[in-house]
Parts: sequence; C-alpha cells; structure tokens
Amino acid sequence: MRAWISGPPELYVNEDGEVSMRCELSQGPHDLGTIFWYLGNVPVFTDQASLQSIRQPRVSVHTEWVDGLKSTLHIARAKLADSGNYTCMPTFGQSATINVHVVNGEHPAAMQHGNRSAVSGQMTVHVLALFSLVIMLSNPVLFGH
Repeated sequence: MRAWISGPPELYVNEDGEVSMRCELSQGPHDLGTIFWYLGNVPVFTDQASLQSIRQPRVSVHTEWVDGLKSTLHIARAKLADSGNYTCMPTFGQSATINVHVVNGEHPAAMQHGNRSAVSGQMTVHVLALFSLVIMLSNPVLFGH
C-alpha cells in the first residue's frame, strides 16, 4: 500500500498564512495503523508538541478513519522555518512527500511560475534582438550597400 498527499507536489504559502496537507491511505486487508508526519527527518507532531498545541494551536494533526486512513497536517501562522519536505509515513505502507515553500512578501503563484516567466522574458528579448538585426542587415541605406 502506498500513501498519497492530495494536491500538487509543491505548495507555496505566504509567511503568517495557513497551509494544510492531507495524506490518505486506502483501506487494506488489515489494520492500517496510523500516519506520522515528518519535516525532513524530524517528527512534526510529538507528545510535547501536542501539549503545546493545546495551548497555542499553530501546528495540528487530525487523523481519522473514513473509507481508509486520512491524516491532515495543518500549520497556522506559517514561519519561514516551516519550509521543507514534509513526509507522511503510515505505520504500514509506503510514504508520500510534499515540498512546502513559505515565502516572505512574495506572491505564491509568482513563485510557482517564476522560472517559466524568466525564460519567456529572455526568449522575447532574444527574438526582438534577432529581428532587429535582420531588419538592419537587410536595409541597404543603413549600411551603404
């Protein structure tokens, strides 16, 4: 059995924003156990974090059985330190990973498509420069041909 995380493989959230990740595991022929969350190799939700979460619920995990095992990791007031690879690891089954980017003052959608925009902009400049060169070389008045 393999776990999966709903949504895209990368999430972008503004600092102080909220992000939720939902991990699912289909019903198997045996007990599915539970799901543990990790940020890198560090457990996200421990007993100590659970006690702290009751007083100040910035990070919470909710796990339930509904047509399989489902666990949601919710982060309120995201911090830059919350960025990284999150893994949901079921007791029985293969894990799933999602990459979370907490950005400071940047629009998350722009971050997702930033590389494409930069390449597109560079391509436009190159095409315009080439077009200008062709016009200049084909104009005999400019070069005295």
